Amino acid sequence: MATNKNAQIRYQALDRCLSNWSRRYYIDDLVEACNEALYLYNGESKKGDGVKKRQVQEDLKFMESEEGYRMMIDAIYDGHKKYYRYHHRNDSISERPFNQEELNIVSDAMMLLKRFEGIPQFSWVQDIEKQMYSTSQLGKNVRSVVSFQHNPYLKGMDKDYYKQIFDAIVNKQAIGITYHPFGKDAKPTVVSPYHLKQYNNRWFLVGKRDDFDGLSNFAIDRIEGIKELGRSKFEPLDEDFDFGEFFEDVVGVSVEDVPVDDVVIYANEKAFNYIFTKPLHESQIVKRELLPDGRREINLKVKDNYELRALLRSFGSQIEVMKPDSLRAKMREDIEKLQKMYVG
Repeated sequence: MATNKNAQIRYQALDRCLSNWSRRYYIDDLVEACNEALYLYNGESKKGDGVKKRQVQEDLKFMESEEGYRMMIDAIYDGHKKYYRYHHRNDSISERPFNQEELNIVSDAMMLLKRFEGIPQFSWVQDIEKQMYSTSQLGKNVRSVVSFQHNPYLKGMDKDYYKQIFDAIVNKQAIGITYHPFGKDAKPTVVSPYHLKQYNNRWFLVGKRDDFDGLSNFAIDRIEGIKELGRSKFEPLDEDFDFGEFFEDVVGVSVEDVPVDDVVIYANEKAFNYIFTKPLHESQIVKRELLPDGRREINLKVKDNYELRALLRSFGSQIEVMKPDSLRAKMREDIEKLQKMYVG
């Protein structure tokens, strides 16, 4: 069992002793109580190689410290010996309020869990959050130390479409959706849903349409209606299908029927430092040596898709796509359109 777990067991054992004013607990009694508790929890020996007096004394100091539980513990002389108890009758570490560090940790943990809003298994998060805010100091003068990217106003999420899709995937049920692509009319379609994927703060459903053999992506914010169609119309995937492998060669969510390219990029110093610490793709290989013009080379093995080109465009003039020629030509075409827009 991990050391920190053993420490928690010792603290709980000491807490029971120190809160009991009806008995005097000397240091040997506290050592025995700790070893008894460890033995009951994980079978560690109560004698021999168990907890020693020095460890228990350190535990008492920790329980009194600001970093620990800030308990007031009295050491009362009884002749030449001392017994220990809490300064106040029935004090307990379980009754102590959170310190600021603990409040920050709990607050950030709740923020992380709230990213799963809409998933049935995490519907209890809201109840716990309300309970924490009403029964503790959480929410009162708590300064969060972590921020997560989350867009609660994304269209479709507010209508529980995510939850409905999640349920359909888990229960292997087909759904009928009304999907409205950009620049086109809304169209009803039957989909066997398989997977949910987030990219660039948007959620996408990956599934199979009843009128198309391959897999399709549907942005949840472009869905205008969902209805359950049951299991009879659901087309299952092969049992060994792996979405990790499916998305392995792409940036984003668009997996097109094109070969994997060896993409070569030249980046200036600023862009290289950024890309080196935050890779564009898991296949990324960088060459640290300088090119004759002062730039550095970056290599990727990915399929060409919209998300890749959008990511590369975001670096502007700081990078140049050298290969393949097809990708370089598309980047040049985009640049020419921008030039006409801003110059011509």
